[in-house]
Amino acid sequence: MARSTLLSRLLLLAVLAILAPLTAAQLSIYTGSDKYKYQGCYNETNDLPNTAHERALSGGASKVMEGNMTVPLCLSFCSTGADKQYTYAGVEYSRECWCAQRISGLAVKLDDSQCNLPCDGNQGMVCGGALKLSVYMVSAGLRSSPAAASWAAVVVGGLATYALL
Repeated sequence: MARSTLLSRLLLLAVLAILAPLTAAQLSIYTGSDKYKYQGCYNETNDLPNTAHERALSGGASKVMEGNMTVPLCLSFCSTGADKQYTYAGVEYSRECWCAQRISGLAVKLDDSQCNLPCDGNQGMVCGGALKLSVYMVSAGLRSSPAAASWAAVVVGGLATYALL
């Protein structure tokens, strides 16, 4: 009896090991937006030591849509459904949408396979992972980056100072 139980458990594990990659392979990264482009899978930063629990996408808006979240819904929320258009949008834990004007410098780009949870509203679409965000950014030309504008002012100021010397 014990031998047949062990054999059936091993058989079950073997079947699961074969099916797990097939299930993961059915998930796809959403790339259908004209406004936002996929940037990659990033770690969440609120659990890192000495960070005051700052999130990878903080200072913006967020929305949880349990049972309904998809990447297009999150991108729409970060584009027009929140109080303003945000530069970054990210989905996490299958149902969370995060919007921000910047991504934390502590957020590290990971292999896309680390974002492996399906969206609650579309089981074939990737919506981040456990403490992992599928991150999207407004395409160049659709919004100027605040950081780029700041650097332009520094460069222009630096050239003006140089010209005066």
